[in-house]
This record gives sequence, structure tokens and C-alpha cells, in this order.
Amino acid sequence: MELRFTKMNGAGNDFVVIDNRSGEFPLDKPAIARLCDRHRGIGADGLLAVETAAGPADFRMRYYNADGGEAEMCGNGARCFGRFVNHLHGETLQEVRFETLAGLISAEFEGTQVRINMSAPHDLKLNQRLPVAGETLTVHSVNTGVPHAVVGVVGR
Repeated sequence: MELRFTKMNGAGNDFVVIDNRSGEFPLDKPAIARLCDRHRGIGADGLLAVETAAGPADFRMRYYNADGGEAEMCGNGARCFGRFVNHLHGETLQEVRFETLAGLISAEFEGTQVRINMSAPHDLKLNQRLPVAGETLTVHSVNTGVPHAVVGVVGR
């Protein structure tokens, strides 16, 4: 089977992007991990798949990490996704809405720039104590559609 893909970069993250609206490419964990492998595959932080939306959105965005596991979404990936689907439409879209596991995201286009509207941040937790490798770290976390954690490393 021939796989047509585009390699994109958004703010330092790189992605393999495929148009899978036909559903013909099997999105299984081992295949995605092979594609994202930097030594034996295309190499990427993750894979973005364009699919047909189930609801009122224009498209469905599926995001897979490099290990092949599906995640809710990726902000940098969402910008690449928006740009990719605008290209599929001849760069004629003003805005596009797409479904993700984190909810509905919209992208607006201004020339080559893409602005996304993500879900509101929630579940802010500051100064959480986390035991790691024999020491206890202070961790701050927030969910921006995908859980993020920050650990200070200054002076370590």
C-alpha cells in the first residue's frame, strides 16, 4: 500500500500528516510507531490523521504520539492540522473546525499564519509533591486539552 504523507513542523514539534478520510490506512500502534521512528521510519514527534467528522465539525483530527498511542490532541499539531486541511481546500478556507478527543478546536487563517482556539485550561494544580528516583520534586500541572506538567530545573 502506498502512503502519501506530508511532514510538518509546528513550534519545534514535527509531525507526519496523512489524509485518512477514506479510512484506508490502518492506524494501529505498531505502524504509527514505525512511521515516527527517527532511525528506521520517517521520524516525527507524532502522527496527525485527517478523518471525516462524526458531528458538526468540518474534520476530525486524530493525534498519535511517536509510540503509537493516541492522545487527546496537541496544540502545535492542531496548527499543522489546520494548515494541512486548508491546503487540501486550495488555501481558500477562512476558518475550519475539527473534532478532537479534547473537544472541538477551530483554526483561523491569516496568510500563512494559523491561529487556533483551544479549550479553556482547567485542573490547575500548583506545588504538587512527586517522588522521582529517590528525591521529591515540586510539580505544577494544568490541562490545556492535554495534561501538561512543569518541573523547575534551575540550579539542579
